[in-house]
Amino acid sequence: MMSQFSTDPTDAAFASFDAGDLAGAEAAFRSILAAEPGQPDALHGMACLARASGQDATAIALVGRALQKAAISPDRKARMHITLGLALLSQGHAEAARAALHVSVILQPCDPRAHVALADIFLALGRRGEAREALGKAADLSADDSNVRTRLGSLFLDDGLGGQAVGQFRQVVRRRPGDGAALANLGAALFASNAFEEAQKILHRACEAGAQTAETLNSLGLVEMALGDLQAACETLRQALELRPSDGRIANSLGTALMEVGQLEEAEALFGAILVGETGEEAERARFNRATILLGQGRFTEGWRDFESRRVLLRLASGAPQWDGSAGEEPVAVVGEQGLGDEVQFLRFLTQAAMRRPLRLRFRAAALAGLMPGLDQARILPADGVVAAEISLLSFPAVLGIDDVPPVQPYLAVSEAPEPGRIGVCWSGNPSYRFDRRRSVPVGCLEGLRQVSGVRFVALQPGEAPDWMERVPLETPVDLAREVGRCALVISVDTLVAHMAGALGRPLWLLNREGGDWRWKDVDWYKNVRQFRPPSGAAVAAGWEAVLRDVASVLSLRAQ
Repeated sequence: MMSQFSTDPTDAAFASFDAGDLAGAEAAFRSILAAEPGQPDALHGMACLARASGQDATAIALVGRALQKAAISPDRKARMHITLGLALLSQGHAEAARAALHVSVILQPCDPRAHVALADIFLALGRRGEAREALGKAADLSADDSNVRTRLGSLFLDDGLGGQAVGQFRQVVRRRPGDGAALANLGAALFASNAFEEAQKILHRACEAGAQTAETLNSLGLVEMALGDLQAACETLRQALELRPSDGRIANSLGTALMEVGQLEEAEALFGAILVGETGEEAERARFNRATILLGQGRFTEGWRDFESRRVLLRLASGAPQWDGSAGEEPVAVVGEQGLGDEVQFLRFLTQAAMRRPLRLRFRAAALAGLMPGLDQARILPADGVVAAEISLLSFPAVLGIDDVPPVQPYLAVSEAPEPGRIGVCWSGNPSYRFDRRRSVPVGCLEGLRQVSGVRFVALQPGEAPDWMERVPLETPVDLAREVGRCALVISVDTLVAHMAGALGRPLWLLNREGGDWRWKDVDWYKNVRQFRPPSGAAVAAGWEAVLRDVASVLSLRAQ
């Protein structure tokens, strides 16, 4: 009879607890303990109640008392260790919590709750891979795995593993096909995986299913921007911001879209408002976005200062102090970041930096420094060796106090001379760039160039190329410089090749996307640059087809 008495009432009490009736659960557990002092399940129930009210130290003590009792079945003891582990975690004792959950998993390996709790502890310990593995086990063991897979998908997404996130969210959507939140999660993961067309369809389904939230609309707006539908992106992101006016992330998304359609004054005001109301990453993102407006307009004093916010966003860290631009004879290490095009663009500042300090060049395009006639090569030391400080190439303007329009004269020189009729072509950038679809030209659009007579085309990018283009070795940045040096004209999208042509002083026809990057706005960084842009509002492929028809027409006239 005692067994009957001690089991059923505790089950009912835990049922009340699970249903959110904390007062009813507490009354039931106290009643059990009054009749049977020290009853372990009731002690465990009181520990659960203590955790629910934030009294984790009390919960630890109560579970400790419960575990001292004899004849506790493994499944009950396993649940007690889950409660103990989570209470220890809340008290900041992550390793002790992990040990408690390890016992729980050993006692009851098929209980998904233990694996979910263990995932929480691994996250607290910074062991994200093990946290994902624990959630995966919990999902496999759960009868209804939707909530666990949603957590796992979100973790994959936060860790930059978009493909794995898509897999988890697809399983949730299969279970809950009409769940707007599940569809919205899948759409966000598809966007992160650059599956833009499917992401757009799924996000529209999410809105139709009742999940037209600020978060969903923000994802949809970013998808529309990636697909090149900039006006639709602005409208969608405005709706998102109306739903959540104080959300700095959505405001930054809208500001970025506004920049792309040329509404710079409104975008700058939006970024300024974010800086007033936000701190942390979104404030730094707004500061960086504002910097791109300022630099594009030649407002360098403010622009270079704000441009340094990229260091926070990129989480750039260094074991050496950051160089402040001061003169001296202690060497400074120069490092790179982001793309090779950035390195070539900012290479011009090496000459001025070397006048203040000897430099050790530790970036990928460092060999190009040997092609700089204006650089005192004696100030360039071997890359390895002791340094007093470090600086990124892209931070040169800020520490050197650059506030003038950069000179457009070439700063690289090669022995190769331009060959009449030799035209270098680069039609695509790094495909991992989220908005590369708008930047890169589909190779099929190049076919119109083939009809231009009196010229020969050279592919200035590695990988596959049309068979009517000449292929050349491009193993290093110096190889590229030499091949660009042989060109009478370079036709390129906004990538390394465009900056190389500018640095060498070769005529450049820039195939620039609508909106375009700050480097090609009101300030000329290079001479002899002509821009070709798609018609405003045109679909990506159709826009590039129109651009290449225009290029072929102008090129034919030039070749006559």
